[in-house]
Amino acid sequence: MDIDVVLQSFGLISRWQVMLACLVGVIWGMFVGVTPGLTGIMAVVIALPFTFFFEPQTAIALLLGIYVTAIYGGSVTAIMIATPGTPNAAATLLDGYPMACQGKARQALEMALYASVTAGVVSTVVAMTIFPIVATFALRFGAPEIFALIVFSITIIAGVSGDSLIKGFIAAALGFLLATVGQDPIHGSSRFTFGLHELQGGMHILTVLVGLFTIPEIIVRGVEAYRAKVKVTVGEMGPSLTWRQYFRYFPTYMRSSAAGSLIGALPGLGGSPAAFLGYFIAQRFSKHPERFGKGELEGVAGAESGNNAVCGPALVPMMSLGIPGDTTTAVLMGALIVHGLSPGPMLFTNNPQFVYSVFLLLFVCLVMLLVIGYGVVRMARWVVEVPTQILFPVVLIFATFGTYAVRGSMIDVISMFGVGILGFAMRTQGIPAAPFAIAFILGPLFENEFRKSLIISQGSLEIFVSSAISVTFLLLAVASAVATVYLHWRLKGTEGEKMMQA
Repeated sequence: MDIDVVLQSFGLISRWQVMLACLVGVIWGMFVGVTPGLTGIMAVVIALPFTFFFEPQTAIALLLGIYVTAIYGGSVTAIMIATPGTPNAAATLLDGYPMACQGKARQALEMALYASVTAGVVSTVVAMTIFPIVATFALRFGAPEIFALIVFSITIIAGVSGDSLIKGFIAAALGFLLATVGQDPIHGSSRFTFGLHELQGGMHILTVLVGLFTIPEIIVRGVEAYRAKVKVTVGEMGPSLTWRQYFRYFPTYMRSSAAGSLIGALPGLGGSPAAFLGYFIAQRFSKHPERFGKGELEGVAGAESGNNAVCGPALVPMMSLGIPGDTTTAVLMGALIVHGLSPGPMLFTNNPQFVYSVFLLLFVCLVMLLVIGYGVVRMARWVVEVPTQILFPVVLIFATFGTYAVRGSMIDVISMFGVGILGFAMRTQGIPAAPFAIAFILGPLFENEFRKSLIISQGSLEIFVSSAISVTFLLLAVASAVATVYLHWRLKGTEGEKMMQA
């Protein structure tokens, strides 16, 4: 890292127009994040036309503010009303919402905020200092290597399977099955579309996540409110997070940030897998893994560290190789091209000040996120003071509107309710939702990379052990699976023995 170039980059971001654009982006990103059904990519796309008349630095400041903040904003509704504002917040919901129901909403929200900022700072420092190494390593990933990485990531499913591995695998199988809806990625034939043109593009991830997590909760809480015949609120905000609690989980921030940084640097994976991987790693190293899914503060820390650590590293392959790390950075790459900046190796050679100014802007966005986010935490008490009889019908309306707004299709709305009914049935049978969500997210990647690898090798499976990278990830997957079985056996010996004997 060239310190002189970094110092010169400060001049590009110190103008008031750049700071104002960054602040507007943070506020807009927070609004979108806390609105169920709206996503960070939607917020960036909506703002993109307004940047055409800006200078490149001002334009990227606005878009980066949205990019960084929308990720945290989605965790607010995930924690307060079991509705992920963005897909990245689905993992945060697993422990954040139970904490809110236990009267610890403030702790969950503040942990999500502080973990997000901490992970963002760590990952941005990593991106600035070692981006040449990371970019070179990511360039070596072909279809077999990405497939091996996904196989390793799928072992997360077993890690969040609850008390029963069998039920976890059932949920995962349902998620994989739903992920096959739409066009075949290789041959283009229709699968499980039932003649509906709207399903050709597959089930939208937000449709599935809102239906899976929100609809069952609305049904359950609605029944509670009806039976109680009184005002049933989400819970009290509770005490604030203490500095001791924050520093207790510092190793969790580092481990999950490292995992999120790796996922972010690999093209195409994005924040959702990183969030679940961060959650999985936090559970693996926790002294109390049995508490996860029941309101564990460390689970919130792991999930938020994982998904927010994606931002900085995701910019590395986009700017150095012209390969976007996720869909949002693909839009950011388009913005750079519009402003006459061509992402790729020559961008560093011709305009290194701009490249480093982008990373410096990430630090500015994180500081603004900390300030704006703290204000949002203070206002979140308004949500818990609203009776369930009022709150959840409003949530249902917003969820329905947001789902429709994604693609303007009533089929998505119907699909959301269908997935919601399935999620409610799973909940009554004790089948966890997290493996379903992870399998749905990773399913298309798993299938695409597997089939592309076989096409390259003309059907030979040897391609998956032809490189050190793929072999390493496959061995890690085996080790993770063995560790998961052992963990379940240790915590639930009787069920573990039954599963191992089956």
